[in-house]
Amino acid sequence: MQTKNKIPIMTLILVIINILVFLYVEWNGSSYDTDYMLLMGASYEPFILEKHEWYRLITHFFLHFGWDHLFNNMLSLLVLGYALEQVMGRIRYVVLYFLSGIVAGVVSIAYNVFITGEYTVSCGASGAIYGLTGALLLLLIRGNKGRRSTEVPRYFLYLAISLYSGFQDTSIDNAAHVGGFAAGVVICLIMTRKKQMEVSYES
Repeated sequence: MQTKNKIPIMTLILVIINILVFLYVEWNGSSYDTDYMLLMGASYEPFILEKHEWYRLITHFFLHFGWDHLFNNMLSLLVLGYALEQVMGRIRYVVLYFLSGIVAGVVSIAYNVFITGEYTVSCGASGAIYGLTGALLLLLIRGNKGRRSTEVPRYFLYLAISLYSGFQDTSIDNAAHVGGFAAGVVICLIMTRKKQMEVSYES
């Protein structure tokens, strides 16, 4: 299935929502203020597990710590969304995005509670975006079976560099990244098990 040059509407809507939320946050306070970001809906283990504020599993991936955090995530979302939304369809794409973001949050919480024993305030769309990354990898592997192509090796290199960079920075929620990526692969596998889709990394 060839991709069509259509405008990725849902991707643009997600980007616009993230930007509007960020502007609202900055207008009323500072995205660098941890207490304020908690008030806005950032993820924090005690609030979710003890106060049962489950909504934070969604609100956290519409919040960002600073302009650079927002810019980097929105740029990635635009690139991945342009490639994926067209081949997956808008509904599947949005479901993939939200479920990946939620799973990323859950994995982050589980890691902090059971592995590190430290509670952290976290937010950002990167967990959901890594879900798109995992989905794209799956579709690339499927689409390049039996072909000689540099798409998959180059994509693996990109992922390796991205994950390595993340693990070099202790302030980055790598558990969310890994959880989102794994979720993206599994969710995409379930969604496309009866439907063959091809996507190009050149998109």
